[in-house]
Amino acid sequence: MDGRPAPERKGSERITSLKIFKSGFSLRVPLMDTTIYLDYLAKRFVAAGGSIAANTHLTKLEEVDQQFGLVINCAGIGARELIQDADLEPHRGQVAIVPRIKHLPYAVVCDDAPLMYAIPRRNDCVFGGTNDLSDDLIVDSATTARIVAGCSRELKIEKPNVLAERVGLRPFRKSGVRLERDHLSDGRTVVHNYGHGGSGFTLSWGCAEEVFELTTDSAR
Repeated sequence: MDGRPAPERKGSERITSLKIFKSGFSLRVPLMDTTIYLDYLAKRFVAAGGSIAANTHLTKLEEVDQQFGLVINCAGIGARELIQDADLEPHRGQVAIVPRIKHLPYAVVCDDAPLMYAIPRRNDCVFGGTNDLSDDLIVDSATTARIVAGCSRELKIEKPNVLAERVGLRPFRKSGVRLERDHLSDGRTVVHNYGHGGSGFTLSWGCAEEVFELTTDSAR
């Protein structure tokens, strides 16, 4: 991993097409194609002996089957109701899925308002985005049009067709990520791991290692 001001990059590594930005940084980091990565993780979990109970709704952690003496809480925004954590707030994100963009081998992100990013994947590209304090999961067509127009303008391409529109809620926690061991009212051990905001994938490996350490300590 490295990082330096974009103008210092040489040859094909320089982002020469994005003239609209006055300055920026170029970073060489891993990029996850989530359409592939999440399936990969699920298959590893099942292969290791785990099972996934889809469409299961809990109103509190104590409702987890009593056969499990250890509960790991990775409920994201769901922890707001599941354990009544008032520090959690939903930050709404909307994106447009468009066909793969030729000659875009890297992700482009601008965190300044209005939020803008283009993330290439194996079979398509993600255009974004929004970051609004809201729990509205309904797609807004005007927002999609703005996202596509903005990304196309800054990438200097014709507006692509929209393959799909997605809305999700980032689990932002005012006091920061909650990563700690605790106990449920029935005495069982729980390890909380939520509140990562829009950085869930970025923080996942490090947080998973910490969760493992906490669960290992509780078993000693």
